[in-house]
Amino acid sequence: MSSINKPGLAKLNTQTKLGSASFKSSTASKLATTKLNSGISYGIMAQRSKVGTGAIFNVKRYNSESISAQRHALNDNRVVLRNNNFVAAPAAHNCSGSNAMNKYAAALAVTGMLAKTLGSLTAAKASGSTSAANTVSQNGAAGVINDLASAKNSADIQKGLDKVATEITNYETKIAKAEETIASETKLKTENETKLKDTETQISSEKQNITKMEGTITKLESSLQNDKMTLSSLKSQLSTSGDLGKMALETQIAELEAKIAQEEQQLTEAKNSKQQSENNIKNNLEPTKEQLTKDIATCDKNIQEAEAEKNSSTSKKEQLQEAQTKYTKKLSEAQNKESKELSKLRTELANYAKEFSETSDAGKKNKISEKYTEKAKEYNEMIRSSTVSGHTEVSIDLNNL
Repeated sequence: MSSINKPGLAKLNTQTKLGSASFKSSTASKLATTKLNSGISYGIMAQRSKVGTGAIFNVKRYNSESISAQRHALNDNRVVLRNNNFVAAPAAHNCSGSNAMNKYAAALAVTGMLAKTLGSLTAAKASGSTSAANTVSQNGAAGVINDLASAKNSADIQKGLDKVATEITNYETKIAKAEETIASETKLKTENETKLKDTETQISSEKQNITKMEGTITKLESSLQNDKMTLSSLKSQLSTSGDLGKMALETQIAELEAKIAQEEQQLTEAKNSKQQSENNIKNNLEPTKEQLTKDIATCDKNIQEAEAEKNSSTSKKEQLQEAQTKYTKKLSEAQNKESKELSKLRTELANYAKEFSETSDAGKKNKISEKYTEKAKEYNEMIRSSTVSGHTEVSIDLNNL
């Protein structure tokens, strides 16, 4: 059977039926006569990087060589086996790029272009952020005052003054709220400081009791030890004493036992009192002291923030009030100026209307009408941008009068 055109070793030219020949001798014979009509070459030392030079461990050195040099390094001294029994020329391994191309330099160029592009994008983003910040900064007192400064007519000034009045009211509300916060937090702080002082007094009292009970416990334990030793001695004398002596000893023993019982009771009470004081400090007084200390610190923080808000709002309110006084005067000046200009335009319009009615020439009428229309538009526009009273818009067509 002939070989097939697929990668891998060629299929052996063996027959399904081996006949009388042994499988070993038949396989050897067929292997020697098998031919490969077409197929893929498989090279010895099929390199993918330069071997033995150390270049593969130095990225800059490896990548700096030209495509041509790299192509030679990959393809030189490669061989292939055909049918596992003879050498043939390998298929060349191609490297993309021109022979003169320096991979490291190309990489640097691409990196530079990328950095330049990203830099432009970053700058544009920063510029956009700055513009947004500037837009936001125009709000509030500064923004309202800037609007007044850029006002072009009495209507704009009036709008600005209306905004100023609104902002002044807002800041007055903030000031009142801050003052309320300062008053309430100051009161709460005073109450907490009083409670803290009382708590610290209680802690001091409990500690004094602990010290006192420790002294009492030490004294009672020492007394009990001596009394018990005395009691033991008296009891040991009973067996050797006469009747009179025994009676006297029994009286002493009874008195001593009563004393010991009383001392033990006092010792128990002293230990309990000490333990109660320790528990009260640990479980109640110290946690209360810690919480009150935190509450006082919170009050201080709230007072400081409220005072800062009050000062800031007061400063901005004063700025707005100054602007209000200044631009109220400018509003009056603008209104006077606009009133004169409107009166002048009204007179001109009346003159045009009179001249138009008295003229019979069609050409002159058209010219007068054009001048009237131009002045009427100016007059109406000024009325719309002015707060001056006593003027109303007119028709821009003389034929409609």
